[in-house]
Amino acid sequence: MPVHPAEEEAPSGLTETVAKDPSSATESTASSHEHHHNEHTPGSGMEASAQDFQSKGPQIPMNMDDMPPKASKEELRARAAELNQ
Repeated sequence: MPVHPAEEEAPSGLTETVAKDPSSATESTASSHEHHHNEHTPGSGMEASAQDFQSKGPQIPMNMDDMPPKASKEELRARAAELNQ
C-alpha cells in the first residue's frame, strides 16, 4: 500500500498559492487549450434571452405521400410476429 505524507508534513506552497490568489475562485486556468476559450464558455458575455427558449415544435411534413399506408391492429401484430421470428 502506498504511503501518503501526513497532513502536517504537506508542502506549504500549495495552500499558500491558493490563498494568495483570490481570483482563482472565479476564473479557472486549468486549461490553456484554444477550444476551452471560445465564445460559448460561461461568463463570456453571452446571456440567454426569451427568444432562445422559443421553439416551433416538431416539424411534421405537410405532404403525407411518403407515409406508409394505414394498417389494422391485426396486420401490425402479424408483421411484428413475422419480424420477431
